[in-house]
Amino acid sequence: MEPTATDEMGGEDSTSDSSTPHKKEQWGNKLDFFLSVLGLVVGFGNVWRFPYVCMKNGGGAFLLPYLITIFLLAIPVYFMEAALGQFSGRTMRDVWIFCPLIQGLGLGLFLLMVLCVWYYIMLTTWVVYYLYQSFTFPLPWSTCNNEWNTPDCFSFLDARAPNTTLLNSPLTNGTLFNATFLSNMTDRFSDNLTGMTFLEGHSSEEEFWQYKVLDISSGFLDFGSIKGHLALCLLITWIIVYLCVIKGIRSTGKVVYVTATLPYILLAVILVRSLTLPGSVDGVIFFLKPDFSSLLNSQVWVQAAVQVFYSMGIGWGIHITLSSFNKFNNNCYTDAFMLTIIGEATSVFAGLVVFSALGFMAHKAQMPVADIVKSGPGLGFIAYPQALAQMPFSNVWAVLFFLALFTVGLDSQFAFTETVCVYLEDSFPRLSRRRALFRAVVAALGFLISLVFCTRGGVYLFQLVDWYCAAFSPILFTLITCITVCWVYGADRFCHDIEMMIGRTVPFYIRFCWCFLAPLLSAVLMVTSLVTYVPPTYGDYEYPWYAATIGWMFACSSVIPLVVVGVSVIKNSPGHTLYQRVLWSLKPTEDWQPSSVQKSFDRKDYQTNDRDIKERFSQRLLANIGLRKEVV
Repeated sequence: MEPTATDEMGGEDSTSDSSTPHKKEQWGNKLDFFLSVLGLVVGFGNVWRFPYVCMKNGGGAFLLPYLITIFLLAIPVYFMEAALGQFSGRTMRDVWIFCPLIQGLGLGLFLLMVLCVWYYIMLTTWVVYYLYQSFTFPLPWSTCNNEWNTPDCFSFLDARAPNTTLLNSPLTNGTLFNATFLSNMTDRFSDNLTGMTFLEGHSSEEEFWQYKVLDISSGFLDFGSIKGHLALCLLITWIIVYLCVIKGIRSTGKVVYVTATLPYILLAVILVRSLTLPGSVDGVIFFLKPDFSSLLNSQVWVQAAVQVFYSMGIGWGIHITLSSFNKFNNNCYTDAFMLTIIGEATSVFAGLVVFSALGFMAHKAQMPVADIVKSGPGLGFIAYPQALAQMPFSNVWAVLFFLALFTVGLDSQFAFTETVCVYLEDSFPRLSRRRALFRAVVAALGFLISLVFCTRGGVYLFQLVDWYCAAFSPILFTLITCITVCWVYGADRFCHDIEMMIGRTVPFYIRFCWCFLAPLLSAVLMVTSLVTYVPPTYGDYEYPWYAATIGWMFACSSVIPLVVVGVSVIKNSPGHTLYQRVLWSLKPTEDWQPSSVQKSFDRKDYQTNDRDIKERFSQRLLANIGLRKEVV
């Protein structure tokens, strides 16, 4: 069933109201929306960051703080964002009219998403190249007799490997991409997660990554020429993305039936095969073996919160935009639990897939599992390919693995690109009339701008953008959203809006998390990210001093609109004094209305800006926890 442009107010008379939202598309059915969000929350980090973080922070014991953080942070905040978009029918561009003072969040989130669209696609581009090379026999990263290899190269397939001295590899020792939500690898909160013990010299997989795929230059200023193989893979990726978002949610809502489900099928096949190999069970045990003493380490709890926060994609405005296309009475409360639990359970499932293969590799190389484990792209492009190369019929398993990663990357790129396009189409409605042409222009510009990452020094810029792009902005935006919804707009009033929408009350547990725990955890994460900040590195390479300045410009670019627009709103608000103008800027505008009408509800009776902002804190506190009915 194709979605149609539906007037969510119902009836022709309602359109005469100037404050009525314009006609808006809706998802074709519930499954379109569900799989689109599931594809977003299941990203690269579920496959190549969570397994390492879990193992590093207590194994099976790590699942306890992980589970607690899911219920105290991820589920409540996702529910809040989804309810905001669904209730108002507004995207991240203008949903903030419930508190005009923070309307700059829309533009800030847009700038953040533009950065994501620009560079995130390179992860999928690299996967495409590995997928192409997986059809070559033998796997090109498994041997040392290639033109890009050095005399120091060794292969794990080499019979001499188990007897070679163990040393640290200079190619990947240190942080190989810090990464943020985009690949869910925020490793600045811990020591160098990608430091890895290697056999003397460089492994063939490392040299393939550094000298063939990247053909890496000497440093940040040495960009060199564009690598043709990467440019071609980038073009292919952008063409696929464009064809999938060409009709908006009408096309992406159908594509995700394949891209959101295929990774589970492919990874399940790989898992079954891996478990039949010697040493695989040892790898799984190593992954899940609990170390309960680690729970006394606060860093373990911080790591759990970081993983959950970025893997769910909260604080980016994407969930607000995707939920705005839902039917008004969609049960977003149930969605919050199902999507969050399935998405985060996928991380554990991926851990079983990864460590079963690494266990086999360790068994064959007669090495401890701990000596071959990596995090981030170091696992996806080096460590795991090492394991695949040693499996019987290695090409088959390499194709399945990188095809799974390809679909995982596409889902996230769909969401990022769709969010950017919808923002621009909302800002300039004429663009939606020529949607196919407009989105072709977006894809073309995205390809041209992303070419800089296809140069020999592109990986240094990629690392820099990735290091700072979402260093603290999504966490700050989440904190601001929780405070304004609960303590300015009013949690009690927001719960009343949700009850009007889905026909059930919001549980006390959700209220309490909104008002207290979610803001507290967000504040702790933001402070921790700033206190533990370290300058970016790539392996042993240290960036020049001005690189950090450029990085902080990326980080602050999404926050500046919040301040500028906030000052403008206060300046243009009615009132004789600054205090009066600030108070007015905290009240919802008359356009803040439910996106649909129910039989027992007259939209004109919905009150917006007549609530007393100046009520005492004790009164608001009692109302927020449900012990006092808020007066509106």
